[in-house]
Order: sequence, then structure tokens, then C-alpha cells
Amino acid sequence: MKHKSKLVAFGFAASILLAGCSSQSASTNSESGKELKEVKIGIDTAAGGSLQIRAANSEGYFNKQDIDPKISNFAYGIDTINALLTEQTDTGLAADYALLNSLNRGDLVVLSSLTHSTDETIKKSEFLAVEGIAKPSQLKGKRIGVAKGTVFEYHWAKYLEHLGINEKDIKYVPYSTPDEAIVGVKKGDIDAILASGALLEKFKAIKGVHKIDDLSSAGVSVSSYLVANKTFVEKNPETIVNLLKAIKEGIAYVKENPDGTAEIAYKELKIKKEDTLRDLKTSNYTLEFTQEDIDHLTDMKKWLLDRGLLKKDYNLEDKLALDALQNAFPEAATYKK
Repeated sequence: MKHKSKLVAFGFAASILLAGCSSQSASTNSESGKELKEVKIGIDTAAGGSLQIRAANSEGYFNKQDIDPKISNFAYGIDTINALLTEQTDTGLAADYALLNSLNRGDLVVLSSLTHSTDETIKKSEFLAVEGIAKPSQLKGKRIGVAKGTVFEYHWAKYLEHLGINEKDIKYVPYSTPDEAIVGVKKGDIDAILASGALLEKFKAIKGVHKIDDLSSAGVSVSSYLVANKTFVEKNPETIVNLLKAIKEGIAYVKENPDGTAEIAYKELKIKKEDTLRDLKTSNYTLEFTQEDIDHLTDMKKWLLDRGLLKKDYNLEDKLALDALQNAFPEAATYKK
């Protein structure tokens, strides 16, 4: 019995030792031996899907940079910002409009750009309408679907301004997710909507839905940005540098491996491979911050203030944390505060 007890005790001790070794290997970089730093990363599923970040995670680039990524999915960029404000995540992302409406809330800072539109990508965003609306001028009096708090609000405002239609003469129908918008169009609650990417084909598959124009007519450009909690950035400067390096590798992967990226998109988002491959041809992933970025954000912030949409002004430069970008990729951080 004593011999048996010793064997049981030995087995128990060995299991603890093995568990400890397993835990250690899971939380360290197998190459450098360094402990991985947990970073809670919020990404979107609807407005592009954050494929460069998904690729960085899938291909192990975060682990390579001593980061243990905890990825959380949200419908839109604004949802990642809200999660950041409630400390569910350490980083988030947002297009310019949602970003500017959020920077005066909480302690947020901009780390880098993530995407910049091109003439080609702008044209890939289309204004769609249901049967009975043959041209843009017929939008007056109609119900327009818009994801509230997102850049779509800005795009519709600029487009209606281009058409000479007062926003009081249309009715905005807010939605929270693409699925909700699709149901709204099918039920007849939404007459027109702006869509791009894989969602474009889903809307066009609805009987009677067709293109009436594209976003280039609105005279806008679109950029998205990587955002983080200021305290987290200040406490973890090396980790932020490593985060940017991993995302940069993710961008390279997307550009060099469209088929692999399409597989990641299907596995995680159930987007058809052909849709992802088509969208990747015009995608413009970036990791930089330039004079053009500050000019773009400054102009849009003024527009928001002039329209009374931004209730509390702030100094945009106070919301920039570009040291990590400067350290990781000096050539990419060309704007100097």
C-alpha cells in the first residue's frame, strides 16, 4: 500500500510539473523564450473584416513578436471603439468619421492608419436602390438605411449634399448589423443603401435591388485607423511596437497570399473565396501616418463641428501616439507633431 501511495504521489507531482511546463510553453515565444504579452484586440466583421490582422493571428506573427493576441469580433469599427472605452479590449479600429466622434470620449489615442481609399476602392462602394427608384434624384422622400455612428452617415450626408437633397427630405433607417439591413431591404423598410465588398453582392441578390451610383460622386475619401487605450500604450511601449510589426507582416501576407487570405476569410467570416479575391484586388492596407492623414482628419473634424455633430472639440494632436510607429517603421511616420 505504501508503495502504491508513493506511485500515486509521484504521478500527481509529475502531472503538476507537466501542466506547469505546458502552461509555460503556451505563454512564451518558442524561439526567443520570452513571455508573451496579452493584448486584447478588437476587429470588425462587416467593414472589410480586418483581414490583415486576422492573417497576422492565423500565421502566428503576433506570437513571433512576443504577443498573445486575444481577438474579439465586432460588427463595425465603432463597436470596437465602444469595447475599448469599456475596457473590453486594449486596441480597436475605426474609419475616420467614427474615430473623430469618439476621440473626445475616454482616453483613446491613434497609433497608425490601417487603410486608405483609392479612386478604385471608392468606386467599389455603390449606392443601391430598390425597384421603382431609377436615378439618384428620386431618393427624395425615401427611406435610407444607415449604420448609425459609422462613416456611412458622413457618406450619405455628402452624397445628398451633392444631389441637392436636404436631409430633412429623407428618412434615415438605422441598423446595427449587415444582416439587419438585408432584412430591412427585403421587408421593404429600406429603399436605398450604401454597400461594398462581399455585402454588395448580397444586397444585389435581393430582387429588384440595383446600382444607381457609386461613392465617387460624393467626393469623399475614406481612411481607417488603429486606436488604443492611452494608459496601455504608455505602460507597454515595446508591446505596441511589436503589435505594429506583426500587423505589418499580416499586410505582407495578404498581398502575397490572396488564396491563403481568402481561406482565412471563409473560415472566420464565411465569406466566399471569390468575393474575397475580388475585394483584395482593390484593398489598400496601410501602416503609416502622414501629413495627408492629419489634413484629412482635421478637415472632417471641422465638418463635424460645423454641423453640430461633434459636441465637444479637442486638440487632434493630443490624440496621436506615434512613437511606436516611429520606432517600428521610421519611414512610415512622416508626420511630426
